[in-house]
Amino acid sequence: MAPVLESERLRRDVPSPPWNDVEVLGSVDSTNAVLGADPRPWRVVVADHQSAGRGRLDRQWHAPHGSSIALSATLPLPDDPRRWGWVPLLVGLCVRTALSRLTHLDVGLKWPNDILVCTESGTWRKLGGILCEATGGEHPGVIVGIGLNVWQNESELPSDAATSLSINGVYLDREPIIVAILDELAEIQKVWGTSNLDDDYRAACVTVGQHVKVSTAHAADAEGVAVDIDESGRLVLEQSDGARTPHAVGDVVHVRPAMPPASDLRPVDRARFVDRIEEQLLHSPRTLRRADVSELAGVDSDFPRRLWRALGFANARDEDVVFNERDVEAVRRMVEMVGQGLINEQTAIGIARAVGRSTDRMAMWTLQLISDMMLADEGFEVDTERAADVAERMVAVADHLVPLVEHVTRRNVANSIARMVADAEPESHVGVVRTVGFADLVDFTKRVRSMSERDLALLVIRFETLASDVVAQAGGAVVKTVGDEVLFTHRTISGECRSLSTCWRRWKPTHCCARSGSASQPAGCLLGRATSMATRSTGRAGSRRSPRPARCWSTRTSPTRCARSTVSTCSPPAPPNSPASAR
Repeated sequence: MAPVLESERLRRDVPSPPWNDVEVLGSVDSTNAVLGADPRPWRVVVADHQSAGRGRLDRQWHAPHGSSIALSATLPLPDDPRRWGWVPLLVGLCVRTALSRLTHLDVGLKWPNDILVCTESGTWRKLGGILCEATGGEHPGVIVGIGLNVWQNESELPSDAATSLSINGVYLDREPIIVAILDELAEIQKVWGTSNLDDDYRAACVTVGQHVKVSTAHAADAEGVAVDIDESGRLVLEQSDGARTPHAVGDVVHVRPAMPPASDLRPVDRARFVDRIEEQLLHSPRTLRRADVSELAGVDSDFPRRLWRALGFANARDEDVVFNERDVEAVRRMVEMVGQGLINEQTAIGIARAVGRSTDRMAMWTLQLISDMMLADEGFEVDTERAADVAERMVAVADHLVPLVEHVTRRNVANSIARMVADAEPESHVGVVRTVGFADLVDFTKRVRSMSERDLALLVIRFETLASDVVAQAGGAVVKTVGDEVLFTHRTISGECRSLSTCWRRWKPTHCCARSGSASQPAGCLLGRATSMATRSTGRAGSRRSPRPARCWSTRTSPTRCARSTVSTCSPPAPPNSPASAR
């Protein structure tokens, strides 16, 4: 930590123009007060310490010497007075953008003037605040005051609701943060007379979507869901009776979260509810377009587009604001692997496709399981309220699921490496040899006609669960499951037959077949003659129209002969009373 700001460094790095007067002071009562005595536009005052720092409504703000940023700047106000209410909000957006450039933090904004950060525990804590004061004269301006906690420890903070950059693992000199804020402030001032950035603020505002209590100086408290920020920068509350009331910054004393009544737990806007759920899952709002992602990740626009498509997501238009800082980080990680020579670009796209396909199915499957668990007593019927219940439970589960997914992925990588090393036999000209097993349910098409969708789904889930458990117990691996069919593999015929035999004992009737031969696994699939023969033989085993016994066996009859066999397929036992059975 540098206890004293380096004035020469700041004057050198602060963009000039537009900032033409940068003053660095030791200790002052208030940086806003210093500028108030001479509020010429484009002046900056920064202090190491404020003895009488204050926030909105003259609330006091204290910080130890050299531990925080106390910054004030003067700028021209928008020509249209109707836009003045947006000025403190867009200043908050400017600070958020600057911090996102310099740190990994998930920064949010609380209407109207608080800078928040999402901590490791998932709670929002106050990192700083903003105080904007209008100046008079022929050309009205605004003094923008910004306070930011940088180096404080827990004991130096005013309350448990506050935090600092250092507590969240960010160790930066104050000078580059100040420069970044002033740089963003100059850019935002160019457009704050327009509504260009209003949606960016709405997306970053954690107040929107919450059930809050608004306290005012001249009226009774109001409770409701914060549904919007209107064209004048006012917070719009929707109350239980459906009435919407805007609240201006100057009228509001406090905005605090409140416990909603049971009848008002759901957001009134489905699209906004889904957006809030996404933000909770990704820990970051949508703030970026595709070109922004490319620029921040340091690549041309084609690579992020192909990566996004490989992950299985719909193409976004150039003007769509659908990305966030986490998307930038994902692209940046892939770019780093390519740049370091660990993988090439084609492999990066292939990996993205593998991850996208696997996690897409995992997400749908997990959500369905959570839904079944929660709705079992209600006949599995889903309406808006129940869907919202399931969504919120899934968000809570996801926080615990992500570490499990990472661990299991590493385990599976280790197992795949072990199989690859075991298959590495230079003396073999045959290639990788696998015993491929294939099983499907008998008369599945006939069952489909007589079962409800719910019962059919439960049947498939039970079959897939049984097959996965049986194959894993026998030391094999499931390659793919498609409804009533399961494809799995083992290194030995005996292991494969143990799996098939157990399947038959625990689920009748089932068609099964095992074949040994060379195989390859491109894109996670299992290809080769053994796979093809096992699939076709299983179909013949279940065909009642076949004029001769199939070369594979069906578990309409016992598969024990196959379990004792050393070949890849077995004929079924002869029917009772046949000449073969008599022998």
